[in-house]
Amino acid sequence: MANIIKTHGFVLNTVPFKESSMFVSLLTKQNGKVKLVAKGVRRPKSRLCGALERFCLDEIIYYRRESKEIYTLSDAVVLQAYDAIRICPQRVNAAHVLCEFFDKTLPPEEPHTHAFSLLNNFLAALTQVHDEQIKSTTYAFLLRALPDAGIHPRIDSCVRCHVPITYNNKRVDFSIGAGGVVCERDFDDTVVFMHHDTLDVLDGIYKNRSVVMTDQTVADLARLLPDYLYYHLDGLSLNSLKHL
Repeated sequence: MANIIKTHGFVLNTVPFKESSMFVSLLTKQNGKVKLVAKGVRRPKSRLCGALERFCLDEIIYYRRESKEIYTLSDAVVLQAYDAIRICPQRVNAAHVLCEFFDKTLPPEEPHTHAFSLLNNFLAALTQVHDEQIKSTTYAFLLRALPDAGIHPRIDSCVRCHVPITYNNKRVDFSIGAGGVVCERDFDDTVVFMHHDTLDVLDGIYKNRSVVMTDQTVADLARLLPDYLYYHLDGLSLNSLKHL
């Protein structure tokens, strides 16, 4: 017997299915990421099509059956469409970064209240920041999302020998393979160099302090993050991140 579930959820991704239907991936408030099929939603007169745009926050109703992994969407009503984001292509692409990350990394049907709250806060921030802050804001929230995928970078001491690292210059050795900063003795061929200001930003983000990113820090993160995700998440590549 099917259970009727009513909850709030962000649309993470959609994929066409057959001639008129669609698979929908949503991040829900109570049940984590769920996969639904929206039957007939691509027909011109469907009342659901406007509610299934990516990063919409919807109130949804779906039928859950224990014997199935993909459930049937019954109804969806838009609670927040984020129109201020949709009028700017750069903001739309930025919004897709976190949606794509959660869609590709979160396991299905496990509660992820932090991820839901983080995406909610990110989209709210995107409606307010200036154009020149879009990229830095996206990087900041993506860094905050890494622990949800189990890949929190270690920055307080050498990730291999655990000794504190004292930086006497502006260069920091960060090992992508090891997942954090390393000392000179534990240097490896996946080490990338970052500026000390970038390390301070990472420290501030993970200690919930307010941070300001310089162009130098943004450039460091642009080099670091794609390789870090690829190495630690089985070759993960975020298409939206490439065009940020």
